[in-house]
Amino acid sequence: MHLEVLDQQGQTIFSQLKNFQHFYLAGGTAAALHIGHRISVDFDLFGDNEIPDTLFDEVKRVFLGRPVKLSVSNQDELTVFIDGRKLSFLHYPFGLVLGRVAHQGVFLAKLKEIGAMKAYTIGRRGAYKDYVDLYFLLSERHTTFQEIISLAEKKYGDEFNSRLFLEQLVYMDDIQDTDVVLLRKRETRKDRVQHFFEEQIRAIAL
Repeated sequence: MHLEVLDQQGQTIFSQLKNFQHFYLAGGTAAALHIGHRISVDFDLFGDNEIPDTLFDEVKRVFLGRPVKLSVSNQDELTVFIDGRKLSFLHYPFGLVLGRVAHQGVFLAKLKEIGAMKAYTIGRRGAYKDYVDLYFLLSERHTTFQEIISLAEKKYGDEFNSRLFLEQLVYMDDIQDTDVVLLRKRETRKDRVQHFFEEQIRAIAL
């Protein structure tokens, strides 16, 4: 795992996520930890069950001595801020297909499944960083379009539309080009990302 994608505060928070065994880390930070492509500061933890009323107290206990600011609290989401870092616990009704991996006691979704989750998010209009994450997953050959689509269809069923996903992937005019801090001399631009997706989609047949 590429812990260098986290700053010191982020690494401290990550080390405590082992206390939440019913959740697994996914999203952009999990992708960055797997492949080391960019800096990430937020943590998204997913679980199969609704968020229990006791979770906020548990978070405060785990991070005792540090300010924990509550942002969202309901049956589907608990979001807090710890030292300015966002930590979200999400009720996610779509179970893992490939299982979990563990690092230092912290569970993470496997990289290929993170790719499928990114595809689902982009199909519903994700953020620029979702496109960047998927770009590096594909351009560095950690997975393929065929694998992503097949896994997303298995994971989400009728909730995932592969054609809509591909259409959204190449229409980026309304996606705000936010700053993404890349690592290990990686570089990219919005137009390069879009061109890469266009070329890849031409090479596959649905």
